Amino acid sequence: MIGAKAIDTETMVATPGAFDVQECFAIRVGENVRLALPADLVREVAQIPPGEVCPLPGVPAALLGVVNRTGQLCWVLDLGAFLGLTGVASEAQQLLTTILVTTGNRRLALVVTALEGIFTADQPQVVPLPQQLQQRYRELFQGLVYRRGEALALLLPETVLAHLE
Repeated sequence: MIGAKAIDTETMVATPGAFDVQECFAIRVGENVRLALPADLVREVAQIPPGEVCPLPGVPAALLGVVNRTGQLCWVLDLGAFLGLTGVASEAQQLLTTILVTTGNRRLALVVTALEGIFTADQPQVVPLPQQLQQRYRELFQGLVYRRGEALALLLPETVLAHLE
């Protein structure tokens, strides 16, 4: 489970490339899945009208298309649908709540249910993921960070982009 509160350190495994993280941006996907992003990768938050997203043929359904943000094209990804949850983009008439992140020269607007803001992790080290977590999720998340005792899976945008290529 992605938003689990308790962890068993004996069932954890080290995640390659683990690093320290202090500032994170908390997001919610679906009703109760809370995730975190490294705050230094967040460039802006925006509400985007669905009509501004230009769909692309032949891409996964979770990849809604591209949008022009400040003169640059940006991929728009329904994060809930990408993770196998109910996507928020299915409610097509409402504004899409997005968090724009950058990795290298690539820009990605993640469509989320809610933005919960910036927080300082309870501890600077990323905690390894539980071994029993499905392999697909183990590839998408760096580990766990804690906010007021609650575990949030730390999503790294470059891993999401790698899964889309």
